[in-house]
Amino acid sequence: MHQDAYFVPKRTGTYADVLLAYGLAAILDRLAGLARGEFNKPRMTIVDAGPYYEIRLSEPVRKEWVPDGLFFRSPAPFLRRTSADDEPPDTPTRDVDATRERVQAYRKMRFDLREENIRGSDLEQQLRDQEPPEDWTVVAFLGDRRMQAMDAYNRIVAGWARSRDRAAEHVRAVLRLFSTPEGDEKALRAWKKGAGKAIPKAQETASQLLNPHQGKGLNEPKANALRMDNVKDRPWPEEFLKAVGLWECMIPRRVVDTEDWKVYVPAPLRMDWRAHREVTARFRRYLWNERRGDETSLKSDITSLLLFVRAWLDYVEAAGRDDVDFDADVAALAPEKVVAGFHVAQFKLLSRNAYTMVHMSFLHLPQWTGRPQSRADILSIRDVIDEHLEVVRGIDETRSDGHNMLRAYRDFVAGNSWGAFFEFAAGYSHEMMRRYNEGARRVPAFSPSRLRRLIMAANKPLLPIIQNEGFQNVAYAIRHSTVIPQSRKARGQDALYEVRYGLGAELRRKATVRDEFVVALCGFMQSYNQENAQKLENTGQQMRRDLRTTDIEEVVRLVDEYGPEVVASLLIAYGYAREPREAETETNQQEASK
Repeated sequence: MHQDAYFVPKRTGTYADVLLAYGLAAILDRLAGLARGEFNKPRMTIVDAGPYYEIRLSEPVRKEWVPDGLFFRSPAPFLRRTSADDEPPDTPTRDVDATRERVQAYRKMRFDLREENIRGSDLEQQLRDQEPPEDWTVVAFLGDRRMQAMDAYNRIVAGWARSRDRAAEHVRAVLRLFSTPEGDEKALRAWKKGAGKAIPKAQETASQLLNPHQGKGLNEPKANALRMDNVKDRPWPEEFLKAVGLWECMIPRRVVDTEDWKVYVPAPLRMDWRAHREVTARFRRYLWNERRGDETSLKSDITSLLLFVRAWLDYVEAAGRDDVDFDADVAALAPEKVVAGFHVAQFKLLSRNAYTMVHMSFLHLPQWTGRPQSRADILSIRDVIDEHLEVVRGIDETRSDGHNMLRAYRDFVAGNSWGAFFEFAAGYSHEMMRRYNEGARRVPAFSPSRLRRLIMAANKPLLPIIQNEGFQNVAYAIRHSTVIPQSRKARGQDALYEVRYGLGAELRRKATVRDEFVVALCGFMQSYNQENAQKLENTGQQMRRDLRTTDIEEVVRLVDEYGPEVVASLLIAYGYAREPREAETETNQQEASK
């Protein structure tokens, strides 16, 4: 038993493997706490080692850590409803109904105080005191009667408590079972002949909650068989570890427009156990503070990815990692180096009384952090995340165009597909103009500086385009011909210049043919300068810069080097971006002196 690494094979390729790994890590953490004290536990890291997850400890587990009389409460709580359930002894419990009531009371209090400025007041503290526990969505998910998961879950958890005099044997069997990458099946057979006899069901029916690949009708990890016979049974120790692990890493979210449940489980690459605990708590809190209307299916995927990155960056920043050796610590600083992404399972209400797992997928974490060189880099990418969250939250997924935009954005954020981002940016240019035309006084938009920061981290080959002065000047002209005059009209101000509706769509359409794109761009530039000249002649003032012949020369050179579609897409993204702060101030000063 003198061992400092344990191995969890990836048998299914689903989140069941991750639950097992985190469940085993939780058992090791609890065991170390009992043996060494909570403040003297060895450091633990979960590492993706290819065919298995490896749990590494800075100090080996010793035989004396598992004495015969080991008293070890279940790390997984028993769930009960207000109507008294048969609770096992010496087991933590969570009340489903009481948790639901607390969440409703908290949301009502937040709603009632939405117009109040409570920062720094007693009301802010009262609201904070009413916050539900950060894992309340797990309670709600398991406790949903239509999930039909609570009875099976409780039976698994109760098995530990009702055989607590055999706790040492359970722990030894688990440690031996995962002591090698291949697994020690002899340990499982020995457990069944001994401590396993104290468990009501030593072989548990594989529930769709803990085994999404083995729900009813889907009994194989790969989609090569579909049968309606009984689901396969799994050894109780493994199912118990999964029940423990789900509290550590499962993130359920309710999809408000369809009443589906979506479950997100992070797949670790190299995750420090303490960091995982802190980041997961932050992440869960960020998710349940999202506006209720934003928990639609595509937005749920997108915001889960972005808010996890936000939670990790906030953890790094709060840990005071300033002036550290960033070259050495980049793997610990960049979230995409720590977590690969999320296993996602969608549970749909196919009948009145039962949810069924209908879809499994994997969403990769955004590759946006790059190689941070300072704490300022961490804060900078965090600002990028916040900006993207603001843009995404404002899109109505129930509209067909909104759905298409969000689908493209998800392909970008989860797959690093820049073609999908350009598709999103083109669609969002229409969205901005539509909202301004309908009277919106402000529409969230990307800023050029943060677009540049994103490209620096995730697509450096595009940097020469956006750094080109001619490109920047043409993007400026597009901005001052579209979103800026349209936003002024929405605020009841003089637009100053003609609003060029459909400019982005025309440039994107013409970009399929090099010469047609250059002709269209030259036509825009000529009419733009002509309008400037007319404004100067009529008023004696000009509120925007002229374009120069060198600008079109530089853009044409970029077109020949990178292709018209790439240049056009970037011009649309930058052209419909928010005005840089310094330029915005300059425009306001010019208008004031008019």
